[in-house]
Amino acid sequence: MKRQLAVVAFLLLALALAVCAAPADPGTGETKISKKAAKLMARFHKAVQEKKADEAIDLIRQVIVMEPAYAIAHHNLGVMLLQSDRVDEAVASFEKALQLQPGYAHARNALRQALFEAGKAALDEKKFGLSNEYLLKLLAMPSAEKESEGMLAYARFYAGNNFFNLKQFPQAREYFASCRSMTGTEAGQAELFANSLYFLGLIDYENKDYLGASSNFKEYVRLVDAAEKKPQLYAIANYFVGDGLFRRLEADMKQGRTQGMDAAVAEIIPYLERAIAHGFPGEDAHVLLGNSYVYTKNYDKAIETYEALIAAFPQSPQVENYRMFLTELRKNRPLGKKK
Repeated sequence: MKRQLAVVAFLLLALALAVCAAPADPGTGETKISKKAAKLMARFHKAVQEKKADEAIDLIRQVIVMEPAYAIAHHNLGVMLLQSDRVDEAVASFEKALQLQPGYAHARNALRQALFEAGKAALDEKKFGLSNEYLLKLLAMPSAEKESEGMLAYARFYAGNNFFNLKQFPQAREYFASCRSMTGTEAGQAELFANSLYFLGLIDYENKDYLGASSNFKEYVRLVDAAEKKPQLYAIANYFVGDGLFRRLEADMKQGRTQGMDAAVAEIIPYLERAIAHGFPGEDAHVLLGNSYVYTKNYDKAIETYEALIAAFPQSPQVENYRMFLTELRKNRPLGKKK
């Protein structure tokens, strides 16, 4: 996290130092600080230039003791604390700067960036609750400028990810859906939009809403189909579509509804074939594909699929059942099999 925040902090500091002599409240004239405080500010600038972080922090704290209402000093302290990986203290400093000067754009943007980077770093470390403490605080801030919308879309996605990992699915759905609904996300951040759909599909699947899951995964597949290099999730999404449709087919069969079965299986097969072709990490895609071929009496393709299953997963307990089934299928395969 320290490397990422150092880069961010450098950029924020450049902004902060550029406005150190600017009005604390635009339109009201220059901020008045004592000569002694101004000298300390000059020494602070020099310490920053010489990359003496501890000295710079000590100097800017002295300025704050002398000039507690000087918003720029609180902002600069926040930048230095952020650069030193002291995120919570940095956030408090940016908040103090905004309390003193609500229209202070640099402090507001710095606070947003600090909360975002801290939330992302905690997510990377799988500290999902801590991550959301930062991200939800960010998302609760007043509406951002247009240029911040991309960051806020990702903040919503990461918050949804945290809730998903915490198995708080209603909250996860809320944030993934809000990420997906942000203006411009589908066109400008297609990967983020698609991944939100993927997680919405997973939530539906966890809730045993297999048709809802299939719908979201289908949309994900449609969005990713055009990509030359498919992400790993592509294989999984194809499997989940096939699985959801297969479950619906089995439910219909249990109810004696067999009309249109061939068409239903014809819809399932391409998804399972793509899942296997793109490296789905498990035997279930082969199993469902083989079963689909059996339902349509395409026995040659069923045999071929079960053989591939056995070759790919020789140690799986499930495979032994299909070895026996494969023997029976070869022995009793009807002469009028489909090609």
